[in-house]
Amino acid sequence: MDPRTQESIAAYDRAAEGYHELWKERRPLDAVRTFGTLAGRNARVIDVACGPALDVRVLRDQGLVVFAGDRSEALMRIGHMLFPKRPLARWDLRRLPFADDVFEGVWAAAALQHLPRREMRAALGELRRVHGKGPIFVSFREGRDDLQLVDEPELGPVHVTTVTGDELRALLLDQGYQQVEIQERPDPLGRAEVTWVYGWGRC
Repeated sequence: MDPRTQESIAAYDRAAEGYHELWKERRPLDAVRTFGTLAGRNARVIDVACGPALDVRVLRDQGLVVFAGDRSEALMRIGHMLFPKRPLARWDLRRLPFADDVFEGVWAAAALQHLPRREMRAALGELRRVHGKGPIFVSFREGRDDLQLVDEPELGPVHVTTVTGDELRALLLDQGYQQVEIQERPDPLGRAEVTWVYGWGRC
């Protein structure tokens, strides 16, 4: 693993509680509702980098069966406290512990942003491997940086890769996704210098 990615994971481990408090009420609910409609009730979906299970409840409220995990041990502890009976696991999204084509939706909100650009295609390929049918949702900050060091509220310095809408579209198309759509959204924290790019696809 790239040492900059490891440093970012360590930042989440150090600041897990503050990160959870900052983001728990700032979820992309419009995207959650769209995802739920596209996947359909009782669809088996994966949240590939769930953090402290921030989106597990809202995805579940859409009638989805959610499997979720994250690399950060501290974030997973919070997730297990919130959802002790839910299928949550600590994993590396580049090597998911599932067979091919088992999920009916992939939720990847800010999931890939701490990987170097050279690993993006392979990481997205791993998500595609476990994705049998239904929608995928992927979000990034907009830009052209490759693990740029940024100062994040509550977390402190972390390394972030940003993508353009055209780049995200190409990544999804390269994995064979259809009906690819790209949307821009303002930052949930109100930072004028930060724009988010949403990517949608179907398989």
